Amino acid sequence: MNKLVLKYQQVANDLAHKIECQVYTKRLPRENQLIKEYGVSRNTIRSALDILANQGIIKRIQGSGYFISFYPDPLNNTINMANKYGLHDLGVDTPIVSKVLKLEVIPADKKVADFLQCDIGTQVYRVLRLRYKNDQLISLEDAYYLKDIVPYLNESICQKAIYAFIIEHYQVEISSGDEYAQVHILSDNEAKLTGLPAGSPAMCIEEVDYLKNEQPFNYSKTLYLKPGITFYYHVSNHMHLH
Repeated sequence: MNKLVLKYQQVANDLAHKIECQVYTKRLPRENQLIKEYGVSRNTIRSALDILANQGIIKRIQGSGYFISFYPDPLNNTINMANKYGLHDLGVDTPIVSKVLKLEVIPADKKVADFLQCDIGTQVYRVLRLRYKNDQLISLEDAYYLKDIVPYLNESICQKAIYAFIIEHYQVEISSGDEYAQVHILSDNEAKLTGLPAGSPAMCIEEVDYLKNEQPFNYSKTLYLKPGITFYYHVSNHMHLH
């Protein structure tokens, strides 16, 4: 893998962590200072800053520098949907705990195959799990991973952050994703799994994530059940359509 890509991602991750920890609360240091601090080229710093800007974490004001535009919620109820970190933002102060309900290798049905752009019957891992913070239920997640891309998962892995594992062990680089949000009504089965009344409303987000070559490798349907969760999106409009 290209070392420059790894380096600017490392810088971006470190800056994002410092913003999250409120080392920087209003603005970032100037480019020259960041170049000196990280010992990298100007292009590397600018690439790292571009990542943060694309996620809506910072904004550049011409002639003035880079300013913090996204503050993590002090109650940790905000999820930044642009960074593909899943529930990482909610787990800053208290770890997210997962209860695995199902872990199996199954043939993709038509719906999963359509999302993953693969043949019906292609082998996929299915992971169904409940996720908690401070013993409070956050979400019910039903996720599917192409086994060709993610060849091995076990219950211990699925009790933690699955993406962190596959990025580290399978060199998967997530370049983009599509997300579909809707208000969802819990079915009888979903109510049984979550312990909530059937017919309760939930925020449902269906998501497809892509590799650098635009191949989809993961499809998930997540029901967010914790009251007060905010989903943060950074939106840019360069077409100005009317």
